[in-house]
Amino acid sequence: MSFAKRFLFTATALGLAGLLWQVPQAKTVSPEDQKTIEQLELFAEAFSIVRDNYVEETSDNKLIEGAINGALEALDPHSSYAPKEDHAERQKTARREYGGLGIEVTMENELVKVNYVIPNGPADKQGLKRGDFITAVEGENVRGKSLNDAVEGMRGLAGDPINITVLSPDNTRREVVVIRETVSGRAVRHRVEDGIGYIRIETFNHPRLAKDSKAALEDLKAELGGSMKGLIIDVRSNPGGRVDQVVKVTGYFLDGGEVFSSRGREAEDTRRYHAAAGELLPNVPIVVLINSQSASAAEIIAGALQDRGRAMVVGRRSFGKGSVQSIMQMDDGGALRLTTERYFTPSGHSIQGLGIMPDVLVAGRPESKNTKDRFRESDLQNALANPEGLILEENFDEMDFPSEDWPDTEDYQLAKAIELVKSPEFSARLARKNTPLKR
Repeated sequence: MSFAKRFLFTATALGLAGLLWQVPQAKTVSPEDQKTIEQLELFAEAFSIVRDNYVEETSDNKLIEGAINGALEALDPHSSYAPKEDHAERQKTARREYGGLGIEVTMENELVKVNYVIPNGPADKQGLKRGDFITAVEGENVRGKSLNDAVEGMRGLAGDPINITVLSPDNTRREVVVIRETVSGRAVRHRVEDGIGYIRIETFNHPRLAKDSKAALEDLKAELGGSMKGLIIDVRSNPGGRVDQVVKVTGYFLDGGEVFSSRGREAEDTRRYHAAAGELLPNVPIVVLINSQSASAAEIIAGALQDRGRAMVVGRRSFGKGSVQSIMQMDDGGALRLTTERYFTPSGHSIQGLGIMPDVLVAGRPESKNTKDRFRESDLQNALANPEGLILEENFDEMDFPSEDWPDTEDYQLAKAIELVKSPEFSARLARKNTPLKR
């Protein structure tokens, strides 16, 4: 039997086996199942023709993996297949097996300046403080090097020691041996802006995010004398991340109640996620800053606080990534990343393809075609449609654009958010704002 016939027979047999497994009581093959068998035979024929006649020799694995990914990509842009080797590499990357010192640095006067030390990280354990300077790494002077080159010399495997020369602000110089560890950089940055608390969440894909966010809020309260007149939560360009972290962080600003729900194919697949009781900042005015690259979990926190009437949302309509992907292990060691659910805000609106519409539309740059045009989820090939069939567009007549002479170094959206949260009319505007999805 030729390869083509053998393959066709195998594919047909596999197709029949799968269909019969699903309908073991069937006496005859239904018209629908017969059609599927014919399509499997068509695939086998195409596979054989490509394998034998393509201009360059190709491997069967490449064709089959391509066929699987092609099928998944036809469903939506976030589903994919990773063969065993690729899946193993992704898991290795996720484990982050390379280590660091647990510091954030900049270059100042040709020296590496420590701007932040991760609590309980390797550098913190050896007494490094914010404001210290690193003058040498393994005896090699950092002067004359770029910041990237200087930092590269500090990277290495977790568990390996590194000798650095540290210069303190009081001009005390000391040699320090730090044991590299697997560290995660902070996902939260905070500061006081014009008397208002400001917290920026760069990603929700961080196991310590909720803990660090709570610590940041407590630090802001202490810096502001024990109370806050307002808070800005900045999730602009935040690509999303872990469900458990977004639920905990959003819960800091809600006194219980729903944060969001996820819904699968069947009604019984619906899951609802609730905030814990006990709000951290009751009655503090809150503004959430979003833009067209705020996606997934970033849209969940904005949508929840908007829907629940807890915050005003400022900026640009968000990305609209309202789907959930599950990782499913395959028998061959590979894995399917498959879309299995959609996100919904507390009021029951799907984020998918729409995103979150701000209560106050504010652009970051002066008005132009480039400013108005933004790439979002709905622009992706084969993107899932919104199940409600809604279309959401920004009204540029209502959008606040900075003037042409607005300095590039100044954050116009943040300035407008601070202006809003400090306004004596904030509470009244919050009470009468429009519904979350403006149709």
